[in-house]
Amino acid sequence: MTLSFDVVAAAAGSALGVSWRPRPPAPEVRADVDQVRAAFVATAARLTELADAARADGADEPADILAAQALMAGDATFVEDVVRRMGGGAAPTSVLVREVAERHAAVLDSLDSDVLRGRAADVRQIGRMVVDELAGTRRVAPDGAFVLVDEEVTAPDLLEHADRLVGAVSVRGGVNSHAAIVARSLGVPLVVQAPSPVLDVADGTLLLVDADVRRLVVSPDQDAQAEARAVAADRAAEAAADRELQALPAETVDGTLVTLLANVASGVEARRGVEAGCDGFGLVRTELAFLTARAWPTRTDHEGQLAAVLAPAGALPVTVRLLDFTNDKKPPFADAPSLGLAGLLEHPWALDAQLTALVAVGSDVDLRVLVPMVTGPGQVRAVRERLAYAAGQLGAVPPPVGAMVETPEAVAAAPAVAAESDFLSIGTNDLTAAVLGLERTDPSFATAMTLHPTVLGGVEATVRAAAAAGVPMSVCGDAAADPQVLPVLIGAGVRSVSVSPSRLAAVRRLVRAVRLSDCVEQFERARTAESSAPTASPVRLGHAS
Repeated sequence: MTLSFDVVAAAAGSALGVSWRPRPPAPEVRADVDQVRAAFVATAARLTELADAARADGADEPADILAAQALMAGDATFVEDVVRRMGGGAAPTSVLVREVAERHAAVLDSLDSDVLRGRAADVRQIGRMVVDELAGTRRVAPDGAFVLVDEEVTAPDLLEHADRLVGAVSVRGGVNSHAAIVARSLGVPLVVQAPSPVLDVADGTLLLVDADVRRLVVSPDQDAQAEARAVAADRAAEAAADRELQALPAETVDGTLVTLLANVASGVEARRGVEAGCDGFGLVRTELAFLTARAWPTRTDHEGQLAAVLAPAGALPVTVRLLDFTNDKKPPFADAPSLGLAGLLEHPWALDAQLTALVAVGSDVDLRVLVPMVTGPGQVRAVRERLAYAAGQLGAVPPPVGAMVETPEAVAAAPAVAAESDFLSIGTNDLTAAVLGLERTDPSFATAMTLHPTVLGGVEATVRAAAAAGVPMSVCGDAAADPQVLPVLIGAGVRSVSVSPSRLAAVRRLVRAVRLSDCVEQFERARTAESSAPTASPVRLGHAS
């Protein structure tokens, strides 16, 4: 019987394949203290092995996630908490492991940060892996392609079975979980918040996972199967056409050239950007590798993270953003409301560690340094001075320094910021959220909100400031890949955008399909329109005197 369920999309795409559960319900087991400790050690070793395999394949971000999980599995706090509860001997050991994992996960679930809440899934995953070790219930995956189904699909699940996995279905989890990050990196469709009855579906049952329309179909009929296969064929044909198109410049119908850069955070993303024909890396995010760090990263830490990302660049320009521990991107050592630019400037040794690593590792690439969350020219000047010192220590020439315009204060001071900078980059996500009085994690936030007249006024002011100062300017926020917003940005004077590698082909197609004159007309209409965006009163973007 065909059943259809509404689900939440965590990684885009659709897939047709047979279901497989990696860990069906198993009998409860009892074990002694030595066996429990051995199970935790084995779990940490297994996660480390998966991390090493992922890093060898260039999947640095997933590898970092797994390595952090291995450290959690090896943390004495976790295992000793289980050992202390074993004294009574009433409950099976497997039950105690799951209870302890759930108690630790519940603490993370209660936090405000989406990132930290996402780590709750990691804790539960470790508990399940330890129970697997104790019970000896680890299952062998099917030989052919399959859809992985579980109460909570995790990053290790996806990476361990990546060679045959076509899709994944999770009852728990969210769009910011580590599983979602890995699924997007692998290009595997993942849906979450599926109804619990899907766990009762027998292995080998045909499933249609369609994240694009947020639907899961159990035992789809022949028509649905045919449609799914037709969609897959269309995507394959589109991918082939994109490969041919990437040899052509991204220019409008009337000849206006737009530079296409890639936003990357790992070696695998960097390689995919180059393969997709990017003109460089417009935004290298450096903080994502350190979201589980317990202290400011050292120079060695930075060099290890940067080397894999910069290696594929060759002669392409590379813009590396300094650590941006703001909003939902806060590591465990965050003991202040913000560890962003203010935190870096307040911890000069931490700033020097990253700048020195950048100069050392970036000596063979066309490197630029991007300063996040700027509010005025003095911050750019301060970073430039520290960068000059770091370069002098290594006998190198300091690379150019640019400012991210993503705060109302930066827009108001745009002429002065531009005069102090070698380039500007607009971060539309944070700028739009700040101007409209929203949190970036607000479920109502959407890239189309960049079309709000007040936000567009900030974009226009930044474009003009860059032109007056004679410095290049780019947009690196997600709005640059939004088909509604991109033509308006081009109409505002934007001639360089940086998007995720997976969006480069679509952006190239769109640029080649529009006329500059039409884009200018769209911008003028949007700039003067009355917005109905559901926000607080927009922040007024003034001009610095």
